[in-house]
Amino acid sequence: MLDLLLPPRCGGCRSVGSLLCQQCRAKVRRLEEPLCGHCGVEVESARRECGCRARLKSLTRLRSAVAYEGPVEHAVHRFKYEGWRRLSGPLAQLIAERLAIEGLAAGRVIAVPLHPARLRQRGYNQAELLARELRRRMVLPAPKGELVRTRPTPPQVGRDRLRRFENVKDAFSWRGAGLEGESILLVDDVATTGATLDACASALRAAGSGPVTGVSIARVNV
Repeated sequence: MLDLLLPPRCGGCRSVGSLLCQQCRAKVRRLEEPLCGHCGVEVESARRECGCRARLKSLTRLRSAVAYEGPVEHAVHRFKYEGWRRLSGPLAQLIAERLAIEGLAAGRVIAVPLHPARLRQRGYNQAELLARELRRRMVLPAPKGELVRTRPTPPQVGRDRLRRFENVKDAFSWRGAGLEGESILLVDDVATTGATLDACASALRAAGSGPVTGVSIARVNV
């Protein structure tokens, strides 16, 4: 009924018929091997890593589904900033496909949080919508507690790598039952340096979690 009243539009090209049309899906570029074994960024040689281990100290791994370009860039922007919440389904599916390729699983799926002021302004947390979709696909319950952003942080866009890490340092904490060594998938929409995901992982590890794997729809090539 909803599709009859409000026909779905493609988040990539705005064509009517589906939330991510076949033409746009065909243009999506999956990240290709060789990938850095730790952060998942594309590297030139299978024997090389990108030097991220000294920076990403709390994340066990970081994996993104696709490159942040083309139709996905448009779809993520509409999902995040223009209220296209229904895109959570097809965008989470891209993550799920990557998880299947990597053989990744976890006991809990937790989203990178927004600060309450930003949440009130936007009306929803796009990362939480993705996390809900992944929990449904993986048949996992909602977490007994929440990861919270304890202070507002300026947007990361436009900041260099060092300032991105400084901007989010100690900006998150876990509120709720202990995590008791459980493995966690930590979800965000886009990963660039991994600074925000690593800061969140630090808070989860401090609360007693097991390995924390960051996952995102897309990866920015920096």
